[in-house]
Formats: sequence, structure tokens, C-alpha cells
Amino acid sequence: LPLSVASPVQVAARSPGPADFPGALVSDAAALPSTDSALWLLAGIGLTLGVHGFEDAGGASRALDQGAWDSMADAGNIWGDIRLQAPLALGSWAVGGMMGDESLARTGFDLSRSLALSYGAVTALKVAVDRERPNGARYSFPSGHTSAAFCTAGVVTRRHGGWPGAIALVLAGWTALGRMEDLKHHPSDTVAGAALGWIIGRNAARPGPADATAWRLEAVPGVVALVRGF
Repeated sequence: LPLSVASPVQVAARSPGPADFPGALVSDAAALPSTDSALWLLAGIGLTLGVHGFEDAGGASRALDQGAWDSMADAGNIWGDIRLQAPLALGSWAVGGMMGDESLARTGFDLSRSLALSYGAVTALKVAVDRERPNGARYSFPSGHTSAAFCTAGVVTRRHGGWPGAIALVLAGWTALGRMEDLKHHPSDTVAGAALGWIIGRNAARPGPADATAWRLEAVPGVVALVRGF
């Protein structure tokens, strides 16, 4: 069977399916070491260390537990919860695929992968660091809720920008406030979670193999061609 390299040709756009998930997840992990990720990581580490030097979990909680701040913090606790984030990601992926809305499907696909990587990384760090929470419980560092919310913000800002990205960032910020107000996390936990989620989310939504514009092998009668979608 001959192998030919074709110039870019128009092929039907295909929304990602479940079979694409494992390979894309591996690609995401392999793509994480990048200049973009390194710069955000350095900024996140610096800010985390800076906040850690003077943080006061009790003071932050008292300051946020009043007026409008309290309402925003409560909303943030809901937004960053896996019981909301996972259905939102998977639902966007499924609905986009069923409706033929490739943009929505790929956004959901990116969200699903980024959340999977985020929760894996957060869990590993929580066990390794085992920091005590302000309320006395274990596994404070980093904040999983904040990481999930900033994963979503990273994907949405990179894929859609504008108002959708701004709204996602505001909700992610509210999540960080909620975790501090509820004495679930020290301020530095939320900063670290935000940096981790932001990096993973941006990486998942990077232009590349998961996009419709990626090069891929396409089987056609009598030949295997390297084609590119549009």
C-alpha cells in the first residue's frame, strides 16, 4: 500500500470521540514541558512563595465572611466543585458532538482532559506535601477546587477569549475566595492551585494535534495520505 504526502486538502471536520481521549491525554502530558508552561510556572511559584511568607488564613476567612464577599465566596465554592466541573466538561463534549457543533465539542474535550490531568497532579501533590488545612483537616496544598476552576478558565480564554474568558476568570477567582473563606485552604494553596490549573488548561487548549487543523493520516482507496483538516 503506497504512502503519499498530500498537500493540505479539505476534509470533513470530525468532533473528538471517547477513543481519542487516551491518546490526547498522553499528548497533553508530553506537551506540558514548554516555554509557555515554564513562564507561568515560575510566576506561580514566585507568587505562591510570596503569599506564603505573610499569609493569615484566619484573617482572610474573617475578611471574606461578610457582605458581598461572602456571597461571592459561596458561589465560588460551588463553581470549583468536581460535581459541577466534570458534568460541565463532559456535557459540553457530548452535546457539541450530538449537535455537530465542533467548537463546543472540542472545548468540552479540552476541559475533560485538563480536569483529568489537574486532579491527578493535585492528588499527587496533596499526598506528597500533606499540609494541614486551616480547619485542621489534611491535604491542603494545593487547592483542587481552585485548580479545576482555573483549568476551565485556561481552556476558555485560549479557545474563545473575550467575554467568555473574562467570565471564566472571574468565576475562578471567586472559587479561590470561597476556599479561603470556608477555611478549607491557606491563601498560598489557592495561588498554587490557580497556577497549576491555568497551566494545564492552557496546555490542553493549545493549537496542535487535538485541533481540526491538525495533520493526520487519512485512509483513502489505494493510498494512505497525510491530510489536514480545515
